[in-house]
Amino acid sequence: MSEFLKRQLMSLQNQAGADGGEGGSGGQGSTQINFEDPAIKAQLDQYVEQHVSGLKAKNNELLGKNKTLSDELTNFKGQFEGLDIGAVKGLLQKAGQDEETKLLAEGKIDEVFGKRTERLKAEHQKLFDAEKARADKAEAYANKFKQSVVKGQIAQAFSAAQGLSEATDDITALALSKFSLDENGNAVAIDANGDVIIGKDGKNPLTPKEWIEDIRESKPYFFPKPNGAGGQGGNNSGSKNTIKRSEFDAMNPTEKSQEQQVMQLLKHLERGIQTFSAPLKI
Repeated sequence: MSEFLKRQLMSLQNQAGADGGEGGSGGQGSTQINFEDPAIKAQLDQYVEQHVSGLKAKNNELLGKNKTLSDELTNFKGQFEGLDIGAVKGLLQKAGQDEETKLLAEGKIDEVFGKRTERLKAEHQKLFDAEKARADKAEAYANKFKQSVVKGQIAQAFSAAQGLSEATDDITALALSKFSLDENGNAVAIDANGDVIIGKDGKNPLTPKEWIEDIRESKPYFFPKPNGAGGQGGNNSGSKNTIKRSEFDAMNPTEKSQEQQVMQLLKHLERGIQTFSAPLKI
């Protein structure tokens, strides 16, 4: 019998004796338990065994499971000890090659070529998509840069020709559809087909300066009025601020819209100063 159990029983016995003394029967003395009595020891051992047998069984079960897990972990670590991950990848690649070898051995040559072709197509498409995305981005940036250069050169020529500063944005917007950059970075006039328009010398492309001079003739409202011009009297008064119907009809939709906007702008600018002698009727 364990010493712990003996001490617990002795404590209970002493407590029972004390309770008996307080009740008036303590004079008879308390019954002493002889723990060395084989019969008592057997009964106590049987009692303990009945109450701890379940705990022992559960403990043995847990110990068994723990040992099993420990053994499995040891075996698992032993299987991968010294294993080269690169070698594993090589084996996986070799497995794919072995599949082709098997197909070739079975005479399925077309299937092997088909699988290889699919892999090559997928790799090529991936590279193509990446290159196309970079090319599109570069082209968009180049076009934006070209437009900026064209607008700068047109604005410079317009300013040199003493054009109205408030009309600069309209002039440069109109020029974007009519000019491009050559290999030297110079703005040159082009037609609807993208072909270069030759200038007045008959040899070189039409320059922004020449185009601005043409604008001065066809759209004089982009330029300041000469001193003394614009009066109500005279047959030609205000004729430079008008446009012929045939010229307007020959314009494309974008040019017509720009023409209308410019005319409206000039009306606001010249309101209170002068009026058009023959305004455009649309």
